Amino acid sequence: MSFEQMQSTMQFIVEQQAQHAVLMHKYEERVGRLEDAFVTLTELARNVDERIDSHDERMNSLDEHLKTQIESLHAYLQAQSEDFYARLAASKADFNAQLAASREEFDRHLHASTERGRIIDQRLGKLSDLVERYVRRRNENL
Repeated sequence: MSFEQMQSTMQFIVEQQAQHAVLMHKYEERVGRLEDAFVTLTELARNVDERIDSHDERMNSLDEHLKTQIESLHAYLQAQSEDFYARLAASKADFNAQLAASREEFDRHLHASTERGRIIDQRLGKLSDLVERYVRRRNENL
């Protein structure tokens, strides 16, 4: 392989590395945004838990009050409570599905980045071997 060909090959590899670095930077930014979104979701979940605790306390108080009310009022409030818990369960299931999807997306990107890193390591190893052979040949010719 001539010096020009080797130089061209090395230039190509450097350009590929630069392109990969740009992609890695973009993926890192995206993972950062996903992490931010996960933190936001966690904060939202914490807020929901606090609201649920608050609602539970109020429901206990209402239960005591409802015991003194007529049977029809008690039946109405009981139906409203069941509707609330049904909506709460649906919201929780939706949150869990979104969280699982975010985790899958993050895992997929992490796996892809790891695979790209492995490929880069292989390419760098090949480039290093190529440069070593070139240097050895140059030294032998001197």
